[in-house]
Amino acid sequence: MDATSAQGYVNSKLPSGGGLAVRVAGAAATGGALTYMSLHLVDRADRYDSRTCAEASGFCMTVWPVLSVPASLAIAFVVLALVYRLLGIGPWTSVVPPTLLLAPLAVLASQRVAASWLAAVAGAVMAAALVLTLWHPCRTLGQLVAAVVFVASLAVLFL
Repeated sequence: MDATSAQGYVNSKLPSGGGLAVRVAGAAATGGALTYMSLHLVDRADRYDSRTCAEASGFCMTVWPVLSVPASLAIAFVVLALVYRLLGIGPWTSVVPPTLLLAPLAVLASQRVAASWLAAVAGAVMAAALVLTLWHPCRTLGQLVAAVVFVASLAVLFL
């Protein structure tokens, strides 16, 4: 990466021609789909574990519930990196790690309150909010939405 392209990331302006709406919608769709996929993967692993260990009298555990969470995080990391690269969202290293660290709290809180569809919506909102923080004119709005979702998630989980 040369100095001009690195400087372009630092001085990121609002994309023109509806690019911001496409990028935020793409990030939200990706976040929602990955949230649904992760919840489905973990749920299937738990159901497999309970079916397999249904007749066991002592301690019984399969490897799938243990591997389902790291596998879903690895899949989400790769998919977010690829989709954000295709959408021109960059630098993705400043968006993907916070998405993977903060979104699970919103997903757990919304799953506690309602069903998995609300968890998918929470994942989509968190991904879109964190993508908004990349562009200077929308940075405050993105940080505000991400903070509201984060604080509301903590309130649901711990109060």
